[in-house]
Amino acid sequence: MKRFKILALLMGAVVAGSFSANAQKIGTVDVQGLVSALPEVQQVQADLEKYQKDSVGARFEQLSKEYAEKDSTYKNPKTVKSVKDLLEKDLADLSMTLNNWQQIGTQAIQSKQQQLLAPLYKKIMDAVNVVAKEKGYTYLFHPDAFLIDPPDADDLTLVVAKKLGINIPNPNAPAGTAKPAASAPVKK
Repeated sequence: MKRFKILALLMGAVVAGSFSANAQKIGTVDVQGLVSALPEVQQVQADLEKYQKDSVGARFEQLSKEYAEKDSTYKNPKTVKSVKDLLEKDLADLSMTLNNWQQIGTQAIQSKQQQLLAPLYKKIMDAVNVVAKEKGYTYLFHPDAFLIDPPDADDLTLVVAKKLGINIPNPNAPAGTAKPAASAPVKK
């Protein structure tokens, strides 16, 4: 029994030692906030609005016009029955597309937004990875992922912003005293 206790104590010491030797640093970074602070995001927003107007909106107008023309032909008393039969199916398909257009348009816009934002997220994630490696962090999470507020020292958002040369207000500063990150040129 005494041997078992000694063996258990030794095992406990080994396990505790391995945890302390491999201590893992956990921090936070607000990736969305960093993306929003990039100057390039304004161009992405402008491109997205142009896409919404020129592509999604233009396609809706084209489908509406096509529906109106086919409907007019369908309702014309001079249109023969065989043409009306073809138009009836086309009108049903167009009607369903137009009725579902909000969902279709929203999906198209979201897809375009993801496409336009992908390079910005890559830029941020590259900087996050560099900072995490420099600071010795093993895991980084979004600040909202924690049930309790993590220590301010473990928030790497401002460090990453500085690395990217962008200014964001310090979220931990008291109201009215926000200090922007220094805008140093990015070293590559």
